[in-house]
Amino acid sequence: MSAVGSGWLVVFDCDGVLVDSERLNIQTWTAMMIDAGVDFTEDDAVQTFVGKAYADNRVTMAEMTGAVPDPEWERRWRAEFARSHERLEPIEGAREAVVAVQDVGHAVCVASGSIRRAIGSKLTTAGLVDLFPEEARFSAEQVEHGKPAPDVFLAAAESMGFVPDRCVVVEDSKAGVEAARAAGMRVVGYLSDITPDNWLEDSDAIIADMADLPSVIARLTHT
Repeated sequence: MSAVGSGWLVVFDCDGVLVDSERLNIQTWTAMMIDAGVDFTEDDAVQTFVGKAYADNRVTMAEMTGAVPDPEWERRWRAEFARSHERLEPIEGAREAVVAVQDVGHAVCVASGSIRRAIGSKLTTAGLVDLFPEEARFSAEQVEHGKPAPDVFLAAAESMGFVPDRCVVVEDSKAGVEAARAAGMRVVGYLSDITPDNWLEDSDAIIADMADLPSVIARLTHT
């Protein structure tokens, strides 16, 4: 399969890259684990859950608590995730960065560990849904393995009509960077104030401000 036109595909993670949801997720995961009887901190939540698919995190949670979550208990906490996301804001500069990338001829999509329904909800709440139509949203629930496996990135590239070496992924997590590398894609690490420094060290470039993304994408797609 060949790339569409002369542009590249820029694949955005959702949580922590487009929408400022990671800190809310961390708070909820921490409370969830404490409620399950585990001595757990927000730093533990970052290392254990951030950047991974909910289904995989559910398995991890069961292993750490020694029990499969009670369905009613899990429904209550999934509702808490949903309530926390009612306050979502976009990552500063994300809209402008996505538009700038599109304006120079690149395609864009989202590939996330969130369930598909949640991706649309988060993008809507953060005011970014118009940038990513339904056919440009990809979830780990659509593939066999979540990040750090490359499945969701490879599925996104195939569906959008691009080969992996014409894709650049924008990620904020260690699992996401590993998944992009495993997919054979270039990767830009987005360093937020909750991202451990060593998570992004295997990226082709690291940014701490979305305003820098268009120029970094330009450099990576011209080498």
